[in-house]
This record gives sequence, structure tokens and C-alpha cells, in this order.
Amino acid sequence: MASKVSVVKDLLPLETERLYFRRFTEADLEEMHSYQSREDYAQHAWRGPRSWDHSYRVIAEHRGPRAFVGDGDSVRYAFSPKGGGELYGEIVLTLVDAESRQIEMGWVVNPEYTGQGIASEAASAAIRAAFERLDAHRVFARLDSLNTSSAKVCERLGMRQEALLKESHWQLDEWRDELIYGILSHELRDPGTAGS
Repeated sequence: MASKVSVVKDLLPLETERLYFRRFTEADLEEMHSYQSREDYAQHAWRGPRSWDHSYRVIAEHRGPRAFVGDGDSVRYAFSPKGGGELYGEIVLTLVDAESRQIEMGWVVNPEYTGQGIASEAASAAIRAAFERLDAHRVFARLDSLNTSSAKVCERLGMRQEALLKESHWQLDEWRDELIYGILSHELRDPGTAGS
């Protein structure tokens, strides 16, 4: 049986051509809450808009290194433009199955910065870090089927649609479908081949 993912407390430093990943700070609270509390954002996140207190707790929990060894452990990083401190968005990695080295990835881009290829750039770096620094065997993403922009990001990164789960969740007074995209460590593209 494959070995478990080793204890990794930090993926930093991590950067791309335009972005750098960092820990959250209290200065991010207002920007994070500005998009986490939006109704139009929440509709694809399988939940309602987040409260100020929830945003505060998330930042407090992810300001320092975190263990990443057991089922359910997660790490969340802010990403910003190189040379600036604006909060472009977040990447979340969750160790779903430590023994099988399965990591779920999620991302958020502040709506003020969408349409610039930022999600693809950030997610590509996070996938590569999950394979190279967390020893993942498979990285996958779960999406609401109406979240077409995130589905396009997955496809640009070389992830394949593994499943369509019909009416898997109840949201906004209707049954919604779920897409699962995944990629294996040996399928990872060269860094220069992912779309933007």
C-alpha cells in the first residue's frame, strides 16, 4: 500500500508568473468578506453567503502553518499579484483520503479580478504543489454543474470530467447536479502548457 502523505505544514514559498501565494492576514478580512458574502458567488459554492464572523474565523485559522496528514486536514492560502497586497482569491486543498493520497482542490477568485486567467494560473500552481510537495496521487475538484467558468478552468488544466452526479444536492429551492474533475500525478502537464 502506498505511504501516507507526510506532515507538511506549509507550501510556501509558491508563486507563478503573475501571482504569489501567502498566508492570510487580518488586513484581508474586508476584501475576503466582500466576495464571500455575495449571493451570486455563493450560488456556486453550495451554501449561502458567509457572515463577517465566518470570514474572520477562516482568516484566524489559516494565518499560520497547518498540519496536513490526516483525513479532513486542509490548507488555505491567499494569492495576490506580485508586488501588491490585494487579495485576488484563495486556494483550498483538503486531504480527503490520506492513505490513498487524494486531495480535493477548490478556488475562489474575487469577482473584481475575473476574466484575466487568474483562476487557471493559481489552480495550476496549486495542483503542481499538491503533487510535488504533498505527494498527492490524485487531485480532484467538485463543482456545481452550473459553474461553467470553473469547469473551463479544470479542462484548461488537463483535468478530466470523471463524473456527473445527477441531483446530488438541494440548493436555491431546486435539485442541482455535481461535476467531478480529476487529474493523476503522472498526467500533470508541463507548467507552460496550461491555458490562461
